[in-house]
Amino acid sequence: MSRNIKILIADDHPLLTAGLKLAIDSWTDFTLTGIAANGKEAVELCEKDVPDVVLLDMQMPVQSGAEAAEIIKKRFPGTHIVALTTFYDAETVDSALKAGCDGFLLKTMDPERLRASVYSILNGMSVIDSEAMEQLRKRETAHLKVDFSEREIETLGYICNGMSNKEIAEKLGLQPGTVKNMISMMLNKTFCVSRADLSRYAIEHRLVKTST
Repeated sequence: MSRNIKILIADDHPLLTAGLKLAIDSWTDFTLTGIAANGKEAVELCEKDVPDVVLLDMQMPVQSGAEAAEIIKKRFPGTHIVALTTFYDAETVDSALKAGCDGFLLKTMDPERLRASVYSILNGMSVIDSEAMEQLRKRETAHLKVDFSEREIETLGYICNGMSNKEIAEKLGLQPGTVKNMISMMLNKTFCVSRADLSRYAIEHRLVKTST
């Protein structure tokens, strides 16, 4: 973007805001319009000079980030809100997204990655930190009822006990490729991303008994 992008910081931690200000001052396409110490101040500063982007802490005094985000989005729908927080539990992510935040990023993010993420959000993308997404996925799958066949349950037991596809195939009298396909199907229907993840899922849902 060639235009000057107005950005507002809302956070009650002086050290963090000082670091963000330093970073933003080095971003030639951005102008910092103000720094708010709570959600109420963030809304007031938006009313004085409507920003293109608000970097909004979710945990603030007087008025939370989620409360402020709802008000800002209602009054200034063209403003993009980025939840910037140290907390990435599912509840915090949920509250931010339900309030209308366009992105959810961690405060530990590198300044250049933050800048790139802000640009993506300005271009219409929704950017959510991978750790935050993992928390949402875990919460969704925790309540997900998945039906497994007896053979799949048996396979899960072998996976949890650290067996390879070849070893499982020998146990079941199948080809290793068939076992690989079966595991892929179980990964898909549980939304797991790896064998280790699938093992955790099986143990957490008490689907198998592991050897001691």
